[in-house]
Amino acid sequence: MKHGGLTDGAGQLKMAADKLNEAWEAARIDWNDVVSRSLEEEQLLPLLDQLRATLDAISRTSQLLTTACRECDDERAG
Repeated sequence: MKHGGLTDGAGQLKMAADKLNEAWEAARIDWNDVVSRSLEEEQLLPLLDQLRATLDAISRTSQLLTTACRECDDERAG
């Protein structure tokens, strides 16, 4: 069983999060007011926290799937 789609999707999600963070850092250079700080605190930071938690969960799930597949293969072979 392959679960590359899981890690491929996680890679795409990480790249998108990195691009979002880079774009925000660039925008902050010229946009620093109450609205920008509100957007950052209420939308961007929670979103980035959720993305980090999601990527961590995907990583743990991928590791579990790898272990389960290996154990199933060992049982079939043995």
